[in-house]
Amino acid sequence: MRILDLSPDQRPRERLLAGLGETLADAELLALLWGTGRKGQSAVELAQSLLGRTGGLAGLLALGLSDWLEQPGLGPAKAGQLWAALELVRRGQRGAERPRITSPRAAGDYLLPRCQGWTEERFGLLALNAKGDLLAERILSQGTATATLISPREFFREALRYGASTALAYHNHPSGDPAPSREDVHLTRRLQAAGESLGVPLADHLILGRDRYHSFRAAEGWDARG
Repeated sequence: MRILDLSPDQRPRERLLAGLGETLADAELLALLWGTGRKGQSAVELAQSLLGRTGGLAGLLALGLSDWLEQPGLGPAKAGQLWAALELVRRGQRGAERPRITSPRAAGDYLLPRCQGWTEERFGLLALNAKGDLLAERILSQGTATATLISPREFFREALRYGASTALAYHNHPSGDPAPSREDVHLTRRLQAAGESLGVPLADHLILGRDRYHSFRAAEGWDARG
């Protein structure tokens, strides 16, 4: 075994490759991801400045992509690199575990953390098998800060593509208030009708807020109806 004598002033990349990644500061890890800084500011200095403005790593990761693009010195290339890294982590987590979603609470616990930091409305699908195991998760529509559009045809086309037995719809309210609008209620009725005609029932429609959610299944007692 080769023993490395590493001094504290060694470059972050050298410490990382020596198996000492846990000793790196958040700013150093971000700098390694980006590779370069900008004129008059190293990558580490850029990362330190960004983390200072956003309240540390947790604050940075809570931002949506559009918020990252507005950060001074970040730009689309570095924002895209960070977003891509996070997406790889999300996909790895999905591959490592296949959650079973059989209740509004299970759906809310799974989805709420995923929408934190979204600054615009997004509409998504959870394709589930007969046991409630997650087959696929897709964002189908992304809109403005107040609205997004989706049709039952688009929704169930994707559900059938993954061989779903049931399909769960969800979208977020960037305001943080998950109370359903008239349009939300209308869309839920259309999704229910389309699902029944296709033999792929709508498992639920969740509206996600800042720290709570609205489940149409729970609120309207779908299970009690039989």
